[in-house]
This record gives sequence, C-alpha cells and structure tokens, in this order.
Amino acid sequence: MLYLVRSYSTLQTAFARRQTAADINQQLATAQNELSTGIKNDIFKSLGTGAAESITLRASIDRDTAQVAANGLLTQRLDTMAATLGTIRNSVQEALDLAIANKTAPLGTASGMQQAARAALDTLVAQANSSHAGMPLFAGISASGETLQPWEKTNAGSGLAPAGVLASILSGGLPDEAAAQAAIAELNAVFSDTAADGPSNFEQTFYNGAPTGSARQTASTGEGTELAYGVQANDPGFREVLKGLAMLASVDVTTIADPDAYAAWVGTAVNALSAGNAKLLDAETQVGAKAGRIEAESTRMKDRIDLYKNRVLNLEGIDDYEAATRITLLETQLQASYAVTARMSQLSFLNYLR
Repeated sequence: MLYLVRSYSTLQTAFARRQTAADINQQLATAQNELSTGIKNDIFKSLGTGAAESITLRASIDRDTAQVAANGLLTQRLDTMAATLGTIRNSVQEALDLAIANKTAPLGTASGMQQAARAALDTLVAQANSSHAGMPLFAGISASGETLQPWEKTNAGSGLAPAGVLASILSGGLPDEAAAQAAIAELNAVFSDTAADGPSNFEQTFYNGAPTGSARQTASTGEGTELAYGVQANDPGFREVLKGLAMLASVDVTTIADPDAYAAWVGTAVNALSAGNAKLLDAETQVGAKAGRIEAESTRMKDRIDLYKNRVLNLEGIDDYEAATRITLLETQLQASYAVTARMSQLSFLNYLR
C-alpha cells in the first residue's frame, strides 16, 4: 500500500521561518513607533467606521483654528481703531477746553484758539487717514487713500480744498450776529451735504470714503455670525468735531468785534466740538464692546478646539501600557523564532548517526 506523505523541503522551511521573523520585526517596529508617537500607526485601519468621526473632528478643528486667527486680526483692527479714536478725542478736547473758557467773550487765552484748533484739525485728519494692514480705518468699504482731505489740499473730485470752502463762506467777514448766523447756516449745509453749491459739500470735498448709505464693513466671527463693525469719518461725530475745528481754525476770533457775532460763532463751534467728541466717545465704546464680543467668541472656539483635540486623541491615540505589553510579547516571539532557527541550523543527519 502506498501512502502519500506531504513533506516540506529544508529550504522552504527556512524561508517560512525567515518570513515569520520578518513579520514579527515589522509588527515590533510598528508597536515601537506607536509607543514613541502615542498615535496609532494606521489610524483609519484601526478605527474602521469610527474614522468618520475623526475626520469630522479634524475638519472642525481646522475650521475653528482658521476662524480664531481671522478673529485675532479683526480684534487688532478694532483695537487700533479704538486707540485712534481716543487720540482724536484727546486732541479735540484740548482745543475744546480753550474754546469753552472763551465761549461768550474773548479772554486772555483767546488769541491761542486758532492755533490750537488748527493743530487739533491736522491731528484729526492725520489720524482719520490711518490704516491697518493696508486698509483705511475710517473709510468704510472704500479703499480710499486719504479718508479725510488734508485741509489745504485741493480735492481732485470737486476741485476745491476744505480751507477754500471755509474761506468762501467767510469772505464777507463776521461784522454782526446776522452775518455770523448766515455763515453758520452755510456751514451747516456744507457739513450735512445739503449745500446749494454741490462740490463744496462734505462728501465731495472734505471726505473721500464710502458715502452715507453704503453698507458697513462686516466680518464673520464664527458659525455664520456676521458682525457689522467700524466707524466712518462721515459719521455725525466726525462731522461735528471737524465743523467745530474748521470754524475756529478759519478765524482769529479776537478780530470779531461784534460781541453777539463772537458769541454766536464761538458758541456754535463749542457746541459742535462738545457734541462731536461725545459721539466719538460713544463710537469708541461700541468698537471696544465689539472687540470684546469677538474675543469672547474666539475663547469659546479655543475651548471647543481643545475638547475636539482630546476626543481625537482618544480615538487615534494608543494605550501606553497596552503598547509596551505588545512590544514585550513580540520581542519574546522574535527571540523564540531566532532560537529555533539557530537550533535547526545545527541539525544534520551526521549528528543523528553519532
């Protein structure tokens, strides 16, 4: 009777042992890498269907991280805007304090009012023309280079300079209260954009940013929340302080001989400066409040990012104890494989015959 005996060649057996050792070595390298990084070597293979959650969480982390960065840039812009408004208010306040002391009649300090007003006016224009990251602070959605027209510089659009508009209004002087009131009425029309001479209006000669009625600047602060922000140099506060400073900078009030004309002109300028500065303070407060809202939103997103990162680590991370145990087991298996290989290499038929 013949029996079929399945047998393996010595070479085939050696190859099998070598492959086994190679597999164990590969598993050992994988386990050592996981232990050193704390992350599964093949995340998606290890997680299976749970990989979808990891992908979603990572996408949320990336989205929130980008939003936090954008919010940081917006907060910097708002902080710069608030600081600039503060600088403008302080400059205006110096001229206002001097004007209040000389509101109804010129005192010893009245001679310095024109110079103080001009200095505050130049500061106002310079600060209003400030920019952040290449974008004007107070021009709204417009990318205008000069938000407020420099006092003595001709506006290319209207062909007039702000100083020229005031000079035209004051061409007849202020000999009496009636003349003063007439000049004030013309000035009010200019700064409310209702002057009969269109080119002399505020938004044609004094201001170059986004016109009244334009959409305000907006930004997404997260999860579809749109925030309208910013202050424009054609807002009422800017118009009023600019009008008050223009009135005092254009006339040496000590030359106004008529007491009623003096009181009307200086009193109107003081009222405009006082009301305008109060509105600028309110605008500064609102800008600060919006910056606070953005920071609070960013803090909430940062907390959520930390939460998501912890969840991702729980999904993709490894247990250090389990990984160390697996390495020990694989090392034991590898040592056993090498020992068997060494013993097999010493076996021969001649040794058996001894």
